Amino acid sequence: MNIEKRNIGVCVLLSIVTCGIYGIVWCVKMLKEAVQIKDPNDDGVAEILLGLFICPVGFYMAEKKFSEGCQARGIQHEDRSVLYIILGFLGLGIVDYIMMQSDLNRIADMAAGAAPQYQQPYQPQYQPQY
Repeated sequence: MNIEKRNIGVCVLLSIVTCGIYGIVWCVKMLKEAVQIKDPNDDGVAEILLGLFICPVGFYMAEKKFSEGCQARGIQHEDRSVLYIILGFLGLGIVDYIMMQSDLNRIADMAAGAAPQYQQPYQPQYQPQY
């Protein structure tokens, strides 16, 4: 399982600047990585082809495999495949990209052993004076 952590803002910007060409490359990479969570030997050809031609269906299928793979590995993940297909058919495919990349980044962090950084609330360090 080799997942590349990507900066979502940069990916969206590159997709816009390249008139969608980088978006295609990004889509192929994400779908392949998502499918390989379940089976490292699966190249995700069906999901990639559907993702390129009928984007919501490709993301739906990849999310199903991604969820099954996370469950098999004991990683907590909510299956959002129906949301992917609804957003895609509503013309909000970029939201599918962002959500999937966010999930892949979380898994990449877990694989690298990096725990998410949470800022602790401010706790004043003083001793009461009596």
